Amino acid sequence: MSNPQLTTASFLSRSIEDEQRRFAQEAERLAEQDACIAANPPGAERGTHSGDITRLIQEATFLLKRAVTIEAGLEAVGLMGAEAATPEQ
Repeated sequence: MSNPQLTTASFLSRSIEDEQRRFAQEAERLAEQDACIAANPPGAERGTHSGDITRLIQEATFLLKRAVTIEAGLEAVGLMGAEAATPEQ
């Protein structure tokens, strides 16, 4: 009989790996946006950077929240593994 907890941990691990991959892609995209904004100062037609910077801050905040979620998932997988390794009493 299979251990459902191990199955859950395996599923969660795969899900976290996928989320980490998406997170890295989003972080790279955000860094590219930041570099583009820095390389193209506002001109008379664009005004200021404030809208660009506000959007970058919002996206960075979202990425930080995702990082916390990923970290919590990794902690959960670790706890599941520790529980599965502990003999039942």
